[in-house]
Amino acid sequence: MKCPRCHNENKYDSLTCDFCMAELPMTKEREEEIKAKKALERKAKFKKSMTVIIGMGAAVTIIVAFVIGYLIYRNLIF
Repeated sequence: MKCPRCHNENKYDSLTCDFCMAELPMTKEREEEIKAKKALERKAKFKKSMTVIIGMGAAVTIIVAFVIGYLIYRNLIF
Protein backbone atom coordinates (compact mmCIF):
# COMPACT_ATOMS: atom_id res chain seq x y z
CA MET A 1 0.00 0.00 0.00
CA LYS A 2 1.48 3.30 -1.06
CA CYS A 3 0.94 6.29 1.26
CA PRO A 4 -0.99 9.12 -0.41
CA ARG A 5 0.94 11.75 1.56
CA CYS A 6 4.63 10.67 1.49
CA HIS A 7 4.38 8.01 -1.28
CA ASN A 8 6.35 5.39 0.68
CA GLU A 9 5.42 1.71 0.43
CA ASN A 10 3.82 0.12 3.52
CA LYS A 11 2.69 -3.37 4.44
CA TYR A 12 -0.55 -4.36 2.77
CA ASP A 13 -2.48 -4.46 6.06
CA SER A 14 -1.13 -1.25 7.67
CA LEU A 15 -3.71 1.20 8.96
CA THR A 16 -1.23 4.09 9.15
CA CYS A 17 1.90 4.95 7.21
CA ASP A 18 5.07 3.65 8.89
CA PHE A 19 6.98 6.74 7.78
CA CYS A 20 4.70 9.78 8.21
CA MET A 21 1.93 8.22 10.38
CA ALA A 22 -0.77 9.39 7.97
CA GLU A 23 -3.95 7.32 7.97
CA LEU A 24 -4.08 5.01 4.96
CA PRO A 25 -7.41 4.89 3.11
CA MET A 26 -9.48 1.75 3.57
CA THR A 27 -11.42 0.92 0.45
CA LYS A 28 -13.66 -2.07 -0.18
CA GLU A 29 -11.06 -3.49 -2.62
CA ARG A 30 -8.29 -3.09 -0.03
CA GLU A 31 -10.40 -4.84 2.62
CA GLU A 32 -10.95 -7.78 0.26
CA GLU A 33 -7.24 -7.86 -0.63
CA ILE A 34 -6.30 -7.92 3.07
CA LYS A 35 -8.76 -10.76 3.75
CA ALA A 36 -7.44 -12.77 0.80
CA LYS A 37 -3.79 -12.30 1.76
CA LYS A 38 -4.44 -13.16 5.40
CA ALA A 39 -6.27 -16.33 4.31
CA LEU A 40 -3.26 -17.32 2.18
CA GLU A 41 -0.92 -16.64 5.10
CA ARG A 42 -3.06 -18.82 7.40
CA LYS A 43 -3.02 -21.67 4.87
CA ALA A 44 0.75 -21.43 4.46
CA LYS A 45 1.27 -21.36 8.22
CA PHE A 46 -1.02 -24.39 8.66
CA LYS A 47 0.85 -26.36 5.97
CA LYS A 48 4.18 -25.52 7.57
CA SER A 49 3.01 -26.54 11.04
CA MET A 50 1.54 -29.79 9.71
CA THR A 51 4.85 -30.58 7.98
CA VAL A 52 6.69 -30.03 11.27
CA ILE A 53 4.21 -32.18 13.21
CA ILE A 54 4.40 -35.02 10.68
CA GLY A 55 8.21 -34.82 10.68
CA MET A 56 8.35 -34.94 14.48
CA GLY A 57 5.94 -37.87 14.53
CA ALA A 58 8.09 -39.76 12.03
CA ALA A 59 11.23 -39.04 14.08
CA VAL A 60 9.60 -40.29 17.29
CA THR A 61 8.37 -43.43 15.52
CA ILE A 62 11.87 -44.19 14.22
CA ILE A 63 13.44 -43.65 17.64
CA VAL A 64 10.87 -45.90 19.32
CA ALA A 65 11.45 -48.59 16.67
CA PHE A 66 15.21 -48.46 17.26
CA VAL A 67 14.78 -48.69 21.04
CA ILE A 68 12.40 -51.65 20.76
CA GLY A 69 14.73 -53.32 18.25
CA TYR A 70 17.69 -52.84 20.59
CA LEU A 71 15.75 -54.24 23.55
CA ILE A 72 14.69 -57.27 21.51
CA TYR A 73 18.28 -57.76 20.28
CA ARG A 74 19.58 -57.71 23.86
CA ASN A 75 16.83 -60.15 24.91
CA LEU A 76 15.52 -57.67 27.48
CA ILE A 77 11.96 -58.03 26.24
CA PHE A 78 10.14 -60.97 24.66
